[in-house]
Amino acid sequence: MKQEDYISILRDVMRIESVNGNEKLVAEYYKKLLQKHGISSTIIDYNDKRANLVAEITHGEGSVLALSGHLDVVSAGDKSKWRFEPFSGHIEDGVIWGRGASDMKGGLTALVLAFIELSKSKQFTGTVRLLATVGEEIGQYGSKLLADKGYVDDVDAMIIGEPCNLAVMYAHKGSLNYKLISEGIAAHSSTPELGSNAIEHLNTAISKISKRIEEKATACPNAVLGTTFHNVTIISGGSQVNSLPDSAYFEANVRTVPEFNNSDVINEVREILEELNRQEGVNLTLEVTADHSPVEANSKSRLINTIIDVVENVPHLNPQYLIQKMGELLGEDLLKMDPSLETLDSLIPIAVSGTTDAAEFMKVNPEMELAVYGPGMPMLNHKINERLPLSQYLDFIDVYQSIMKSYLRSKTD
Repeated sequence: MKQEDYISILRDVMRIESVNGNEKLVAEYYKKLLQKHGISSTIIDYNDKRANLVAEITHGEGSVLALSGHLDVVSAGDKSKWRFEPFSGHIEDGVIWGRGASDMKGGLTALVLAFIELSKSKQFTGTVRLLATVGEEIGQYGSKLLADKGYVDDVDAMIIGEPCNLAVMYAHKGSLNYKLISEGIAAHSSTPELGSNAIEHLNTAISKISKRIEEKATACPNAVLGTTFHNVTIISGGSQVNSLPDSAYFEANVRTVPEFNNSDVINEVREILEELNRQEGVNLTLEVTADHSPVEANSKSRLINTIIDVVENVPHLNPQYLIQKMGELLGEDLLKMDPSLETLDSLIPIAVSGTTDAAEFMKVNPEMELAVYGPGMPMLNHKINERLPLSQYLDFIDVYQSIMKSYLRSKTD
């Protein structure tokens, strides 16, 4: 294929409005594209409108390398605030605009195209498995489904093409969401003794839980990921200013590390609820709404070292070059915004707080090598006027092929 084909394919994919719950059309598009190039693939339905896609190519005996990315995008929000219609795939001055350009249709499409080109060249020994998932943005439903079905059991290494272009990610915190519900007894505010204030009980729970988790987290740091932290992000309760509320709830997000992980946090919350529920009038219940484990792979794995070695010979993917070009596109001096970027003159392994599909994949295959590395402008993820320089997208198609060839090099090479 030519570069014009690569760009046309990305535009097609970006024109599909695959906001959470409507990803199947993208999976079907990739399936037809793979079929056109002689590669069979399988649609793995999540429901009527949501489906994962799995494909595999093999050439001789060797390692199993997985390529993964998510099919869903977040909502575009108020479309009138966008410079160009967010699902038009508009191109101007070498930049493609729209929802998913960075997070992460650019990365997934680059992986798919590199996969196709590698299939044609057969310049590898082993197996490459493509895993395109639904619901990464909310729930990581697709990666959990594929993990449960055994698609990563035999994988030696995995590249996830999330927008992470200035460094290569090998570890990230877990993400735990929970909802705590307080049930009370309504009463007029002039006779509080006749009721039970659900908000007051909820407030007591927030204070105790936040303090307990902070204490435990401080005592259980991770050398790479730091400490677990807890944020109450939603509170709701009451309906009238002169009435005691009979119900209230809060929701919280916790970013966890292996030393104080999701299960540890939930156990602490449950213990506090048991203590509080022994008090008269207190009725607190817990609901876990998302549970994604922390990930800590090997920062010196063969996959990480392969990526670093390959990218060293690609000037346009040097971090300082990317920082300059992305700053020009944004009209910002990124080095002034973040002075720490000044020392980033080559690709290095990093750990972050955000989660990825690796959380579900590595639950079933914790020894797998992991690298999260892909094109994009992370500072525009989920924002209005998301966009991506096409040159970066095209560079990643080439570099993915080089990484796969190098990692799956024939034993006789």
